[in-house]
Amino acid sequence: MQNKLIVLTITNLAGSGAEKIVLNLFDMFRKFGQNPYIVLLEDVISYTLTEEQNNKIYKLTKKRKYHKLFSFFGDKILHNKFEKILDFIEKKENKKIDLILSNSPSSDRVVYYSQRKNLFNIIHTSYYREILEFKKMGKIKRALKKENLYKKIYENKSLITVSKSIIQDLDNLKINYKSIDYIYNPFNFEEIREKGEIEINDAPKEYLISASAFRPVKRHDILLDAYKLLDTEIKLVLLCSEDKELLKMIEDRSLQNRVIILGFRKNPYPYIKNAKCLILSSEREGLPTVLIESLILGTPVVSTNCISGPNEILIDNLSKYLANVNDSKDLALKINQIMKDKVVIKDECIDRFNEINIVSQYLELMKNGE
Repeated sequence: MQNKLIVLTITNLAGSGAEKIVLNLFDMFRKFGQNPYIVLLEDVISYTLTEEQNNKIYKLTKKRKYHKLFSFFGDKILHNKFEKILDFIEKKENKKIDLILSNSPSSDRVVYYSQRKNLFNIIHTSYYREILEFKKMGKIKRALKKENLYKKIYENKSLITVSKSIIQDLDNLKINYKSIDYIYNPFNFEEIREKGEIEINDAPKEYLISASAFRPVKRHDILLDAYKLLDTEIKLVLLCSEDKELLKMIEDRSLQNRVIILGFRKNPYPYIKNAKCLILSSEREGLPTVLIESLILGTPVVSTNCISGPNEILIDNLSKYLANVNDSKDLALKINQIMKDKVVIKDECIDRFNEINIVSQYLELMKNGE
C-alpha cells in the first residue's frame, strides 16, 4: 500500500493514557512508512517529544477555555481552524488526507462538523460506566447531559473502540453509530523493553507499584485499603502526583512509612520492570495501557476486573489475578497470591498488542475505504 497521509487529533498532550496512545500511533505509522500528523485543540504538552513528533504537531489555540464558554459554538470555531490546518497539510504534502483519527470527546465535538468521509472517532474509555457513576452520585443532570452529548456527537459516525467490551458499552447507550469495530492500542515492544533497562536509584530494593494518575476513577482508596491488608514489609510505590487528598488517604490508614509517592515519570518503564508486581485498582478503564506495558516488561499484574479491557489483557493463566471491582479484600487476596506464584507471561498473551499487528488493521481500514 502506498504512503498514506494520516491526521491524529486530541485535546492536548497533558499526560493521560489516550494522549500517550496518540504519540504511539504517530510513531507506529511513521515506522511503517506512513505520513502522520498530530493536531491538538490546545497547546498543552507534558511529554518530551521526539524531533519528528515536534515538527508535525499543529495546535488550534493556546488555551481553549474561552471556546468552552461558548459550548458547541466554540467547537464550531475550532472546527473551522481545524479544517484550515487540514487544508494546509494537504497543500504542503500535495495530496488528500487518507485517514483522520479523533481521540477524545473534546476533539470529537470539534470534528463532529466535518463532512470528510475518512474520519473515525476512537473511543478510549467506558462512557456508559461514567454515566452510571454520575447517577450513583446523584448527579442526574450531569449524567443526562453526558448521555445526550455522546448520542449527539456519535450519531451516524464511524467509531473504533480500543477494546471489544466498549462496543457493548456504547450499545447500552443506544448510540446510532454508522459503523463500529475494535482495534487494540499499539505497543513498541523493543522500545519499551529498552527503556526499561535504564538504571534507577530512587526506588526501594523491593516494592509493589501503581502507575495510575490520581483520579477518583482509579480508586487509590481501594488500592491503599488492599495494601494495608497485606502481610508484607514490601513498600508500595505510587507513580502519581503528590496530591493533598492522596496524602490524607495514606495518613488516615497509617501508611506513611510504607507508601512512597515518586510522582509522574516520563519514563516509568524501569520502575515497572523492577517491581514485584503492578497493581491496577480502577473502577473503569478503556484499554489500560499500563497493564500491557507491565506484561511486556515481564512484571506480573493484578487488576480489578473493571469495564473495560483488563479481562481482554489478562487471559489464560493470568486471568486468576483479576479482582472484583471496588473490593479491597479480593484485591489483597490476588496480590498475596501473585507474590507467591511463579508467574509465566506467555508470548501469545501479549502478541496481539504488538504494533505490527495493529498497523495492519489500520492499513486494512484505509484500504477498505478506497
